[in-house]
Amino acid sequence: MLLHKTNEKLEAGQAPDPEILARADAVLEEMRQAGILLVAEGLMPSSHGARVTFPGGGAPRVIDGPFAETKELVAGVSIIRVESKDVAVGWALRFADADPGTEIEILEIAD
Repeated sequence: MLLHKTNEKLEAGQAPDPEILARADAVLEEMRQAGILLVAEGLMPSSHGARVTFPGGGAPRVIDGPFAETKELVAGVSIIRVESKDVAVGWALRFADADPGTEIEILEIAD
């Protein structure tokens, strides 16, 4: 799974730069053509979401967004099926070329 981190502009509800979006869409199309893309979804800013916490191990607490720590938030998710972490890293680097400066986390989905 590739978790595409957000930035201040996206979190403020601004649309992505059309040129960057076109480059990212081209990478997604390459993934589709390669037969590895299972899911690709963008996410709304955190102002549309909520967070469930368990302060002190007690009862759950629901906090409505927006959330202050933008660098911890995700703007989109791509789920790919590849043979190794190295291959996943290669695809993440393709996204990095499409949108320089965007942090992408690569996580393996548990079976």
